Amino acid sequence: MKIYLIGFVASGKTTVGVELAKTLNYEFIDLDLYIEQKYNKTIKQIFEQKGEDHFRILENETLREVSSIDGNILIAAGGGTSCFYNSIDFMNKMGLTIYFKVDVGVLVSRLIESKTDRPLLWGKTPQELNDYIIRVLDERKKYYEKAKITIDASSINVAQFAQTISATIA
Repeated sequence: MKIYLIGFVASGKTTVGVELAKTLNYEFIDLDLYIEQKYNKTIKQIFEQKGEDHFRILENETLREVSSIDGNILIAAGGGTSCFYNSIDFMNKMGLTIYFKVDVGVLVSRLIESKTDRPLLWGKTPQELNDYIIRVLDERKKYYEKAKITIDASSINVAQFAQTISATIA
């Protein structure tokens, strides 16, 4: 079975996904990391050299590639993955989608504290970051909400969550 974790940047998909995959005995794939390794470039480099449209094409191709791998795989999708090229419908067809819903204030806090270089957030002040998140979440909500399961990931207990998902897929 394939499990796809979707949601905004910094919603906890990778952090929780690693632990959840261990608990479920699934292979874990972080889609952004997979793309970086496959193309031997950081996401930032791909954005700088080819732009977001090109990145979204690579992201979609890579999503379909990892989805074709045999076995039980938990995939942490990028923040925008589910919003382009009918990817949310594809993921729903291929497996279980889980939307990590997080309050805007929590996302802003996590992103300010984060050391990860996130191309779409470069150079934004905290207020600009807040406004950006509100705007983009509003645009992406219609895709995120197509997930089969929605969880409040503002503060999540990984062990409890893993038990809930285990029961769901059993």
